[in-house]
Amino acid sequence: MPRVRSRTIPESSNPPAPRSGPGEGASVLILLVEDDVRSARILVRMLRDDGYEVELATDGAAAIGRLSRKPLPDVLVTDLRIPHADGEAVARYARSLDADMPVLVMTGYPEMAARMEQPMGGDMTILTKPLDYGELVEDIRKALRGRA
Repeated sequence: MPRVRSRTIPESSNPPAPRSGPGEGASVLILLVEDDVRSARILVRMLRDDGYEVELATDGAAAIGRLSRKPLPDVLVTDLRIPHADGEAVARYARSLDADMPVLVMTGYPEMAARMEQPMGGDMTILTKPLDYGELVEDIRKALRGRA
């Protein structure tokens, strides 16, 4: 059986300069947690092209490790079913550090995500896969407006 490693994929050494889109010129940091590396890298590239700073964790343990460092992300976008700690555990840990952190959960199992929404407290957005990128960005913007 192949060994699975936890890892966070670092930002490139020269990330694109943020445009004025995400937060009126302010830099917005998104932690994206997705174990499908191919899909994740596409999302990272698209979000960066739209002016967001993005850090990628490919499993729950890596995401929790990243959340343990400063600065905290402005938004958490996580898959629900990921190795080493599921998206619910990642979201709970994020909310223990910042009760108002916007959490967007991506899943092919929306009924599972809906069950975790009530005990989590705070707002949480559930996005069904396959993702609609425009919907994802709009939900990120709404979450950030609600936080301001």
